[in-house]
Amino acid sequence: MSNSTIQQIKNVAGREWKRMLTHPVHLLSSIGAMLFCYLFFLTLMSEGLPRQLPIGIVDNDNSSMSRTLERNINASPQVEIVGKYASFTEARKDMQRGHIYAIIDIAPGFQSDLLANRQPSISFYVNDVYLVAGSLSYKDLTYISELMTGFILQQSLEAKGVTGKETLMPILQPIAMDTHQIGNPYTNYSVYLSNVLLPGVLQMLIIMFTIYAVGVEMKQNTTHEWLLTGNNAILSALTGKVLPHTVLFTLLGLLGLFLLYGVMRFPMNGSIAWMSLAMFIFVMAHQAIGIFIIGLLQRLRDSISIGMFYSLLSVSFAGFTFPIEAMPRGVQIFSWFFPIRYYFKIYVNEALNGADIRYSLIYFAGMLIFLLLPFLVYPRLRNTILQHETGSAIKNSRCNEQLQ
Repeated sequence: MSNSTIQQIKNVAGREWKRMLTHPVHLLSSIGAMLFCYLFFLTLMSEGLPRQLPIGIVDNDNSSMSRTLERNINASPQVEIVGKYASFTEARKDMQRGHIYAIIDIAPGFQSDLLANRQPSISFYVNDVYLVAGSLSYKDLTYISELMTGFILQQSLEAKGVTGKETLMPILQPIAMDTHQIGNPYTNYSVYLSNVLLPGVLQMLIIMFTIYAVGVEMKQNTTHEWLLTGNNAILSALTGKVLPHTVLFTLLGLLGLFLLYGVMRFPMNGSIAWMSLAMFIFVMAHQAIGIFIIGLLQRLRDSISIGMFYSLLSVSFAGFTFPIEAMPRGVQIFSWFFPIRYYFKIYVNEALNGADIRYSLIYFAGMLIFLLLPFLVYPRLRNTILQHETGSAIKNSRCNEQLQ
């Protein structure tokens, strides 16, 4: 790259910085929105899991055993009994209003059936409209009921003369479960969600601002001034145009990595340097997508609409909520067209698994391929810019003639 080309890029980049600084709404929409998302998501799920989820209980037995079950449920940090109802109908109405996420219905004769070695029933009604709250409530209630069953069986065996841990445990738990959760041992939902949701918000801002930065020049008929700053070199003008945004969004992305792995202490079993490089390529890949969209459609309004649709769809194809491998084969192909998918795979390899970098090189290459997209629409974008420049020059000459 010659010195003249570097100077042209610097001139256009300086002009773009001035445009950004003279329109504070640009910085507020990018920096302010991203900082708000960091603050919102990292404080919203600061405890890792939702705690004290409100549930209700219908105790039709009202015995010492049912009250013991109620105390055990309240002792759990996951759920909290906030209402005791005389009938299931009352509890159902409160669930429909959204006041509680689950209902425990204890049938009459619960204690007497236990003492007579009959099988009593406890019914759980869970509102799965709220996916996280419903699934966590069901999981906790099921776990507590199993502990209660084990406790009752232990009391029964001890009453029959079976004592000692070595004798009781094989009966109470024939198969001992030794669970090790790899990557996220504390089942922290913030670790699970924030590492992809926050880059998802960032990529949406990158695409929107890249489309706007290029499209607004054509909309406001300022392409002549833009190209003149770059000495009429379109490639240099385009590079200088997006360069300040590259710096800005890369810094925002690196700030996110610092907050996630430095402040919040999320698992980082690999190299933060490789994650930082992945973030830099992630930013450039989405800028390339933004240029491709505006170059293809050429209208600012349509380009922003398509860019927003693409950004929202990319979160679904990242694979962190629903596995890509479980999707139909014809749909799995679409995951290749979203850089966030490759970033997610790098995150899993580096941060969670601590795998060697050679296992992630293919995903780095996948993001780098997106940098070729602007060259596919470069002739079309070049012609559009030149047409706007010619139209702007004719308009300026006519205005000068009228003034003379």
